[in-house]
Order: sequence, then C-alpha cells, then structure tokens
Amino acid sequence: MKLRTVFPIVMLGLFLVLPIVVREGFYLDLLLFTFMYAAMSVGWDIMGGLAGYVSLGHVGFFGLGSYVAGLLVVHFGIPVFLSAPFVGILAGIVGAGLGWISLRARGTSFVIVTLTFTYVIQLVALNLRDITGGSSGLYLPLLTLPADVVILPFYYGMLVLLVVAILVSLAIRRSKFGLGLVAIREEEGKADGSGVNTSLYKILAFAISVSFAGVAGALHAQYLNYVDPDLAFELIITLNLIIMCLVGSRGTLWGPVLGAFLVQPLSQYLIYLTPSGIAGQVHLVALGVVLVLVVMFMPDGIITTWTSRRGGRGRARPVDAPERLPEAAT
Repeated sequence: MKLRTVFPIVMLGLFLVLPIVVREGFYLDLLLFTFMYAAMSVGWDIMGGLAGYVSLGHVGFFGLGSYVAGLLVVHFGIPVFLSAPFVGILAGIVGAGLGWISLRARGTSFVIVTLTFTYVIQLVALNLRDITGGSSGLYLPLLTLPADVVILPFYYGMLVLLVVAILVSLAIRRSKFGLGLVAIREEEGKADGSGVNTSLYKILAFAISVSFAGVAGALHAQYLNYVDPDLAFELIITLNLIIMCLVGSRGTLWGPVLGAFLVQPLSQYLIYLTPSGIAGQVHLVALGVVLVLVVMFMPDGIITTWTSRRGGRGRARPVDAPERLPEAAT
C-alpha cells in the first residue's frame, strides 16, 4: 500500500486509542476542536475549493445546528448524539434553499448573501427570547457521565464526523459530480455549455458543504452545555475555516485537514499563553499575519506548493483536479 493510504489509517488508529493513553483533558479537548474544525474545513472546501464559491455563511449553519440540537434536548429530551445526523440533514435542506436563491450570483454577491444569512439567523435567535433564551443563551442539561470520561463521546463524535467528511469529499472528487464542480471552478460558462447542470451541482455542493457545519454545531452546543447568539454565530469560525483551507491547500483532499491540524493547535496555545484581556485581539492579529504570509509565500498552500516543487514544475494545479474538465463532466 502507498504511504498516502497507509498514513491516514495509522493516524486514525492512533486517534482511536489515544484517549486510553492520554487522559489529560487539555489535550483531548485540543484534539476534539481540531477534529471539529478539520471536518468543517473539509466541508467548506467542497464549495470553496472544488466549486470555487467562497462562502462566509458556514458559521450561520454552525449556529443553526447548535440551536436546533439545543432546543431538541431542552424541550423534547432528544439526546444530541441521536439528533445530530438529522440536524445535519436539516442544515443541508436549508443550505439547498439558500443556494437556490444565492447561487444565481457569483463572487462578491454570493459572499454577501451568505454573510447576510448568518446575521439574519443570529437576529432570529436573539429575538425569540421565549424559545432560545435571547441574549441570555440556552442552557443544555449535563450528560450523566463521570467527569473523567464525559469528554470521550464528543471526542469520538468529532472524530467520526471528520472521517465521514473526508470519505464524502473523496467520493465526490472521484465522481462525475466532482468533475462537474471543478469544471465550474475553472470556467463556469464553458461547463454550462458542455452540458453540466451548473445550478444543480452548485446547490448540491453547498447543501453537502454546510451539513457538516450543522452537525459540528450540534455536538459543540452539547459539549459546552450552553449556546448563545454571540458564541454560536462568531464570524471567526468561518474565517478559521478559510485560513485552514488556504494554509493546507484549497481544492485538495488533505489540505483542509492539514491546515486545521496546524492552525487550530497554534491558535489554542496562543490563547492559552496570552493574558486573557488581550487573547482575542492577539488571536485575530495572528490569524491575519498567517493569512498574509500564506498569500505572499505560499499562495497555493502547503500541499500544492510542496507537490509543485517536488515535481519540478512551476505553479501546480490542485492535486485532486482532473486533467480534462468540461469534457469529463458531461
């Protein structure tokens, strides 16, 4: 077996047994959030990398998933691990509806529509005080588990979400659907003229992309046992996804995962080492510096840059892009 096949399997095995060896909550918590961001980054890249449509609305679906799962457990007693898959499906349905409206536009217009969706959902959560708790937030019941193992269901839940996201992304890239998305990214007009149903492809890609954010939001809300409009709809979540994809290599299978495993631990350690009064500002500045450095020195990200230099070529295309795009998609 090739190294690129063996290495992910070895790492998955390591992550599965790691909680048995490492019982310190800080490191498991760090990995839990890294899995979460990696899964959402892989999902974001389906739309932002393969199809070439940059979205700022993923945090809206993250918050939507947080509130829906929270309300289900508070008012109906439905456990989040049971409701999370259905929350993901709901996020995908809402995403398809938003995509049907917003994907008529491209570029700046699409970005604005997705960002507006986030603020609209946040305002709804803020103003429906009798249901969501408004600015005071919604408190979720604690899991009846011993304190030393309560993190494990969420650790493995986020790991499963990451594995599913990678498998879905891999299946898309190897399908006619994936070829169509790449064709849309390269030249949407030509793709449409070659017989690709660009509208349907974009809507499906957006629905799949945001579904992972919905599931992540559901698990995140129960893990913290609390959700409020500021926490659930924090724009930095979407910015993290974009930076992670850019750092690792946008448009590749493993780029978002690599970016998440680099950026998230560094961010957490930076917040941990910085005085609490300025931790948020320092974090934002650090993300800005990382983004500037990537744009200046590795505009294609780590994986594509490394592949390009290894192959002795100039600027390499994303490693998952096919050679013939519009023709292959028909």
